[in-house]
Amino acid sequence: MDPKEITPTYLHQHGIKITNLVFSSDHLPYNPNLKQYSRRLRKYGELSEALLWKHLRAKKTGYTFNRQKIILNYIADFYCKELNLVIEIDGKSHFSEQSQESDKERDRQMELIGLKIIRVADKDIRKNAEHVVKCIMESISEI
Repeated sequence: MDPKEITPTYLHQHGIKITNLVFSSDHLPYNPNLKQYSRRLRKYGELSEALLWKHLRAKKTGYTFNRQKIILNYIADFYCKELNLVIEIDGKSHFSEQSQESDKERDRQMELIGLKIIRVADKDIRKNAEHVVKCIMESISEI
């Protein structure tokens, strides 16, 4: 979905909170109040994020990824504009019932604006990041 098509009305009709969102014809809607937190996550992120970032940055995959990208009222672990793709790392905090419900709603909202989501387990990245990247690249080829 083109960012120009994502209007406050469209989001509101689909139950997405639009308070504080900034809309632009060039970028996905985002909440600027999350900028400081996003920067902190980039600076002090998890080991698995750093390991995966090592493979995703600098177009080693052939695509440009952003780390800790603010989209709507969320911060995506990794985002590729070219592919409309979000990669999320699921660590221990994602396994509670409440977290799984929150993740489902987050995914629903991101899918409503045309994004695809790939979820990878923190433990898999820690064990073999190269294999995870290979699996991501296989998923990308199917997009």
